[in-house]
Amino acid sequence: MALAKGGGSDWVGKRVGVFPLIPCHECIPCRSGKYEMCRSYGYLGSRQDGAFAEYVTAPLESLALLPDGVSFEEAAMLEPMAVAVHAMRRACVSPGDAVMVVGLGTIGMLLAMFLRDMGVDRLLLVGNKDLQRRMALSIGVPEEDFFDSRERDAASWCMERTGGRGVDCFFECVGREETAAIGMRATAPSGRVVLVGNPASDMCLPKADYWAILRNQLTVLGTWNSSFRHEPDDDWSYVLERLGSGRISPGRMISHRLPFEELERGLAIMRDKTEEYCKVMIISPPAASPNP
Repeated sequence: MALAKGGGSDWVGKRVGVFPLIPCHECIPCRSGKYEMCRSYGYLGSRQDGAFAEYVTAPLESLALLPDGVSFEEAAMLEPMAVAVHAMRRACVSPGDAVMVVGLGTIGMLLAMFLRDMGVDRLLLVGNKDLQRRMALSIGVPEEDFFDSRERDAASWCMERTGGRGVDCFFECVGREETAAIGMRATAPSGRVVLVGNPASDMCLPKADYWAILRNQLTVLGTWNSSFRHEPDDDWSYVLERLGSGRISPGRMISHRLPFEELERGLAIMRDKTEEYCKVMIISPPAASPNP
């Protein structure tokens, strides 16, 4: 709920999502409108207090009006949805592409949803949890196009599924050297390897993978955050349009709904992996809005 003062009176009482990155507006990327690459940004929830506080102050420029019918639970997932969309659009995916996503956490699963929404039928998903398999099937991915990486080598499986060709676009959504290596071996000549996952540790490039990049003329892309400029072509507008039309239903990813009093338990589940989870959501009862 937006509670603004001064020039923001039009936002009072409106239902909004919040772009958490606060750009400096002075660096070179900011001056070209690429705020996601700001050199000196603030960030609600990491570099400063976020939405686990009782009250949050956000710049007016960070507010995104929610379409009617979009729930607060869905709105709480706007940022990871936009991150997934940013990666997809960076890769210039076309509906006819063969695409592989390795890593089906929040970003990877949302990416799979948006790829399905845009019409990608040849979509291969790689996960390592039974819950991820069930989620993949729930969004319409055939069971034969889901691979459990606990079974055997995912790159070999990919080559079998593609008749030895490989995929046009590979998304690494884990952040580990071994999963990035799958991309070098599973991507077709002239294909794209998109690095999405935050690195868990130092990552090295083995000689064989370097050769694969050279000889297959692969394009290796990095992606970071998402675009938000209050313009129709930015990532957040893309997400909000699909949420508002009901084309994307991220709520199905919520595996846990916990009251605020159980926040510590929710964080422990994610840290220690004591339970299967996809998205842990902290639900607080709506507070009464103060008078503007």
